[in-house]
Amino acid sequence: MHPLFQSGDVAAHRIDDAGAERFQPLLERCEDFFRLCYGRPARADEARRLTLERPPGVTPEQGHLLALVDSTGAWVGIFEGLRDFPTRREAYLGLLLLEPGTRGRGLGAGLLAGYEDWLRASGQHVLRVGVAEPNPAALRFWTREGFQPETWVGPMALGELSYRVLRMRKTLTAPAATP
Repeated sequence: MHPLFQSGDVAAHRIDDAGAERFQPLLERCEDFFRLCYGRPARADEARRLTLERPPGVTPEQGHLLALVDSTGAWVGIFEGLRDFPTRREAYLGLLLLEPGTRGRGLGAGLLAGYEDWLRASGQHVLRVGVAEPNPAALRFWTREGFQPETWVGPMALGELSYRVLRMRKTLTAPAATP
């Protein structure tokens, strides 16, 4: 299988929605993230819920799951997102998660650059993310990667916690001029 993009020895491969359950071991290894953002470890069916919790009206074709696979074949991360959401030519990244042992070495930035190129090639002009208020490291990452704050949303109940989410955006390309 040819990767969509890669950074170092980690390559991104598209996984269809039916294969979402294959992410479960990875999500369980990321207990620190789930405790920080949900106040609990990953649920036993967390991976299956990835596609079930998409917003109403989103078609399966808009959603995408990308497995981040290292040179040994181990799944070390995930991109979960939507294209043409909330409007046409805008993408939303719901989850970029790397297992703890791969963090802090620039891998996330390299993979994000590849992801942005992949989105541009599919005609997306804007990428949005939501940053959980209790996750200041994520806010630093997204800011460093050129994302700009848009608005705070919430507070909202997420797992066992309640907090605000900062919606951020990055322009990927300028939309074509209309006559």
